[in-house]
Amino acid sequence: MEKRPFIIDCDTGTDDAIAILAALGSDAIRVRALTSVNGNVNENFTSRNNRDLVGYLGADVEVARGAKIPFYPRAGYYDATHGSEGLGDVTLPAAENVPFTKETAPELIRRIAEEEEGRLELLVVGPMTNIAIALSMYPELKEKIRHIWFMGGAALGGNMTPTAEFNIWVDPVAAKLVIASGIPMTMVGLDVTLKAALNREDEQEIRSFGNKGAVLAADILDYMIRRYADGGEDALMHDALAAAAAVCPQCLVCHDYFVDVECQGEYTAGHTMVDRRGRTGKKPNVSVAMELDLPVFKQWLKDCLKQCG
Repeated sequence: MEKRPFIIDCDTGTDDAIAILAALGSDAIRVRALTSVNGNVNENFTSRNNRDLVGYLGADVEVARGAKIPFYPRAGYYDATHGSEGLGDVTLPAAENVPFTKETAPELIRRIAEEEEGRLELLVVGPMTNIAIALSMYPELKEKIRHIWFMGGAALGGNMTPTAEFNIWVDPVAAKLVIASGIPMTMVGLDVTLKAALNREDEQEIRSFGNKGAVLAADILDYMIRRYADGGEDALMHDALAAAAAVCPQCLVCHDYFVDVECQGEYTAGHTMVDRRGRTGKKPNVSVAMELDLPVFKQWLKDCLKQCG
């Protein structure tokens, strides 16, 4: 089976890194590039994390730097969830022999989309700033991207405000532009990702695989599990679940809805409006994940990590 070409656009924190490792180990995904964006931590760290992951695994993947600030003015949203530099307390060897591309993330997305002639898919697991810039600079891109799989939003609730999920909340303007682009897309939000938790037994099983990618994933999971024990976020596989949506559809139940993003309001900016009852009268534009088969997802993830590095 020919692998499908992907660019992973990410604000590489803990679960982003595990999503990258899973994609690199997948039989179905050919990772063409990693593009960094500001989000979980500063872009200086997310780009470095991407470069060091590629170097550590010896992967043949291009690495491009992306947006340092969102379109939407936000301040003070970095916290300790992913540690000070994104990978918890895990430190990778500096991959100084892995160069960043001369192209920015939007430029690289355009170039690879042209090379792939309509086959390129995007796995977007951070704020959508890079994608919005690319579509604004090169509007013809929307005809050259096959599908966008994104982690973000929620039909119900939020984790930054009562109505907004983090990735969308950081840059709702970018998300609104991308979601309105007409590109086929699937939203994997908090409705399912809050159920995608791994535990200590999973971490130990993954570690037992012994290969570089699996051991690294286990080290990151160990941090996440200790974080949860200290009152922080659980070991939630937000971003790996978005990757699974693309190649393991049996782990999710999705429904087609009209989705838009609210960009104003103290309590509503960053809210993904998911029209589950057809009240707007607008045609569905997003496939929205609403139910998760956790055992199927866990098995997919472990199978991928077993083959990574």
